[in-house]
Amino acid sequence: MILQRAMSSIEITDLQREALSLALLQSQMMAAVIGEPLEPALCDQVVPRSGLDADDQFAIYRHATAALLEQALVISYPATARVIAGATFGKIIADYVAATSSRNGNLEVYGADFGDFLERLPLADIPLIAPDLARFEWLVAQLARAPDKPVFDYEKLATIEADQLPKLRLALVPRAALFRSSHPVLATWSNADSAQHEHGDSLLLVCDDELRTIELNPDAWTFHSNLSAGRPLGLAVQSALDISVDFDVGSMLSQILRMGAYRIR
Repeated sequence: MILQRAMSSIEITDLQREALSLALLQSQMMAAVIGEPLEPALCDQVVPRSGLDADDQFAIYRHATAALLEQALVISYPATARVIAGATFGKIIADYVAATSSRNGNLEVYGADFGDFLERLPLADIPLIAPDLARFEWLVAQLARAPDKPVFDYEKLATIEADQLPKLRLALVPRAALFRSSHPVLATWSNADSAQHEHGDSLLLVCDDELRTIELNPDAWTFHSNLSAGRPLGLAVQSALDISVDFDVGSMLSQILRMGAYRIR
């Protein structure tokens, strides 16, 4: 859309000038709009208007594009913005946009590595929780946009002989994921009193009409980590039992089936 507006508003000279192919013209105009230096051939194609040369005209769209991308980050990361001082967050997203071009017309996919960007900042600029909180917000948004989770195939499960069940392999459905942090991201994200949650989070997330979560203790985390990685059910169970002999296999399987977190591979 930005490229279309730029192309419709910046007047291209007549055909007496050396013409660029449409594909090359679009490529060079997009590069200019997202902040790359103007190609000389493209400058030659643009007519000065009202005292504005080619670079001045493209600067208008560069600024508008940057503002649009900054607003997309504000929408994608409300909880992260809440824990970072307003002026600081504004500077951070401006710096991120300056360093990170958008090459996709869908703004919902812009900002995927914002948590990694925050982690590279000096610690004095942001709370320790901010990078993981941003990663959590991004993950929740992606789960919400993922395809509807498939119904678990109980009929297929019923055909598997009991002695073959340890070899069963499961996979997380598109709307389910594991998330781990040394910070209380879930409480912070939900605007609960994170001071009441001194420990970090190990979570199984399933997103339907709303986000549902299971807090996982170390044995359950190990079980899910192995299961979601495609390892056999028997190995996943044994890995959990190696951590705690009290690991309740039946209760855990019943819980994840009720949540619809897995499908049979």
